[in-house]
Amino acid sequence: MKYVIAVLLVLFASYADIFLFRVGVVPFQPSSFLIPLFLVLSGLKYSIKSYFDIFKSHSFKFLFAVLLFSVVYSAVSPAQALVIKTDISLCLITLLLYTFSVQFFRSEDKWLVFLVVFFAFLTLSGSVWYDFIFGLPRYNAKLADAVRKGGFGENPNQAASGIKFLGLCVLVLLYRFRTKRILFIAVLVISVFLTFSRSGIISIVLILIFGTANSWNTNFKITVPVLFKSIFKMAFLFTTLFLGLVLFAGVIKDNFPSFTRGAAGDRIDMLTGQGKGSVIAEDVGQGGGRGDLLLMYVNKFMKKPFGYGTSYTSDKRFAPLNTHNYYLFLAINYGILALIIYLIYIWTGFRLALKQDEFFYLIFMVLLFFEGFISHSIYYERALLISLAFFDSLIYKNQQVKPEKS
Repeated sequence: MKYVIAVLLVLFASYADIFLFRVGVVPFQPSSFLIPLFLVLSGLKYSIKSYFDIFKSHSFKFLFAVLLFSVVYSAVSPAQALVIKTDISLCLITLLLYTFSVQFFRSEDKWLVFLVVFFAFLTLSGSVWYDFIFGLPRYNAKLADAVRKGGFGENPNQAASGIKFLGLCVLVLLYRFRTKRILFIAVLVISVFLTFSRSGIISIVLILIFGTANSWNTNFKITVPVLFKSIFKMAFLFTTLFLGLVLFAGVIKDNFPSFTRGAAGDRIDMLTGQGKGSVIAEDVGQGGGRGDLLLMYVNKFMKKPFGYGTSYTSDKRFAPLNTHNYYLFLAINYGILALIIYLIYIWTGFRLALKQDEFFYLIFMVLLFFEGFISHSIYYERALLISLAFFDSLIYKNQQVKPEKS
C-alpha cells in the first residue's frame, strides 16, 4: 500500500497526473479518482491517532484557517457560486493532501522518501527537458503560441517553482554526498534555466548562496569567518551564473529558432539585456503585468481592508487576472486579518527552523516567503504543497518533537 501512495505522490508533485488527463491518456480527473484514492489509502495505512499532533502543527493551523476564511467569507462574496465552491474545494483538498503527505514522509523509511522526492523532481524536470528538445503535445493554444516550455507544469513559472522546491527536498537527503550533490545541483540549475523563469532563476541563486554559505550542511554551521569567505563565493557564483545564462541563451537562439519568436524570444532578450524593452517594462505599463496588478489590487485593498469575499480575485467579472501575489490574494479576498495570520505563520516557520536547527528548512522558508510575491496559488500547486509536507515532517517527527505553539 505504501508503494502505491508513493507513486501517487510522485504523480501529484510532478503534475504528471494533470498532464496525462489533459492529453487523454488517463480518462479520470485527478480530483475525482487519484486524489480520493490517495486519501483512502493513506487513511487505511496510518491510524487516525497518529495524525493528532499534525493537527497542532503551524502549517495545518494556517491551512485550516484559510479554509475557515473561505467558508465564512463566501456569505458576503459577490463572486459566482461555482467559483466560490471551487475555491472552497481547493482549500479542503489542500488541507487533506498536506496532512496525509506529512504522515507519509515522517513514517516511511528514508530510502522511500528519497525515491519519492527524487523521482518527482526527475519526472518534472525531465518533462521540461523533453518539452524543450522534442516538444510535448500542445492542448493550450496560448501556451503553444508563447513557445515557452513548461513540461508537465504547463506554465514555465509553475514548472520552475516545482523543480526548485523538489530539488531542495532532494538536497536535504544528498548533503553528505559531495559528488552526487554537485551533479544534482548542475541538473537542477539547467532544468530551471530551461524554463526562462525569472523568479525560478532568482530562487536558484538564493539556494546556491545559502547552501554555499552553510557548506550544504543540514544544521546551522555559519560563523563570521565563514560568512565573509562566502561573500566572495557568492559574488563569483552569481557572476558565473549570469555569464552562463548569456552563453546558454546565445546557443539556444542559434540552435533552436522556435525560441526566437513569441514570449520565449522576448524573455531571452530581456534576461541578456538585448531586448528593446526591459524586465520592469514587461511588468508595468502593459495593463496585465505584475506591477500593474500590484498597483490595482493595493488600491482595492486600501478601499476595503476587511476583504471583498471568497473568490473575488478569481472572478473575471471583477478583475481580468488574479493577484499573482499571495499576500494580496489573502488581503483582498479575506481582509487584513488573514494577511496578519499568514505573516505570523511565515515568522513561526523561521523560528522553528532556528529552534530545531534545520538549515534547509530556513532556505525553504526564504523561498516560500519570496514565492508569495510572485504567485497567488502557491498552496494549490502540488509540488510546493508536497515539499511543504516534506519539510514539516523534519520538524514534526512522529511525536519525537513537540510542536511549537504558533
